[in-house]
Amino acid sequence: MFYTLTANPAVDMTVAGPTLVPDENVRANSASYTANGKGLDVSFALKKFGVDSVALGFFGGFTGKFIVEETMNLGCLCRPVWIDGVTRICAYINDGEHEYGVLNPGAPLTPQYEEELYNILDTSTGMDCLIVSGSVPPRASKDFLDQVMDHAQARGADVVLDLSSDKLKSLASKKPLLIKPNHHEMREIFGVPVNTDDEVRVAMKMAHDAGVQNVLLTRGSRGDAYFSNGEDIWYAKREFNIKLVSSVCAGDCTLAAFLLKWYKDRDNVEEAMKLAMATGANVAESVGLGDFGRVDEYSKRVTVRKLERK
Repeated sequence: MFYTLTANPAVDMTVAGPTLVPDENVRANSASYTANGKGLDVSFALKKFGVDSVALGFFGGFTGKFIVEETMNLGCLCRPVWIDGVTRICAYINDGEHEYGVLNPGAPLTPQYEEELYNILDTSTGMDCLIVSGSVPPRASKDFLDQVMDHAQARGADVVLDLSSDKLKSLASKKPLLIKPNHHEMREIFGVPVNTDDEVRVAMKMAHDAGVQNVLLTRGSRGDAYFSNGEDIWYAKREFNIKLVSSVCAGDCTLAAFLLKWYKDRDNVEEAMKLAMATGANVAESVGLGDFGRVDEYSKRVTVRKLERK
């Protein structure tokens, strides 16, 4: 079974309105509030595909209670660690032309809360794969993510990482099954651009040399992605345009869809990338995750090719 970890979840407030004007109030046209967090999004997306998972994370205050209740209402299993403080609220504002995000830091952790999580990992049954996504809360131990990986791998679980932190590079030595950086994160972590096939080859080699087994590299609004297993590299591109509503959950759902097809069949790269790209695009057209109503249609309009070996 898939387990997901969202160490720093949030209630996302998504607002649509007119152009923002400095020093002036503007009235929003609409606002929505959703339980969110990168690992939670993976669990939510898997559930939409009919796959159960267990969502782990730290939750506090009225916002933490809201997230856990919403997670369970969606039919997802949840094993929360309750903490003092209030789980953060993040704001995303779309003025019709641009999207703005304001991400709050989150409630701080203590060693006691970390130990509670490690105990959950140590006693979890049926944990085939742990997906660790998103930021780390304030005051987390420097080796928090190292410990998470160690506890999961000690149980025989694969670990997938979707982190923007520089910590990802040092965690690579622990040989995660898969990482999912976007093009900005890949450049920041490994210090190389990923604008062309040749640049992607260089970046992928650096990731594999560091210890990563597989890499799913997404490039956001460009509508394309690369996957490397250390031997071959595939390139996928959607052959259609979308009207962006919110990109917040798109990358997380891309990862969920990819794992759904690929985790049990590592040769099924082409179908996994088609479903991943289609899902991410459909989600970007919605507030939250949407209904996945066009995923099947979009999957047929994604092209995948394997890069020539060099």
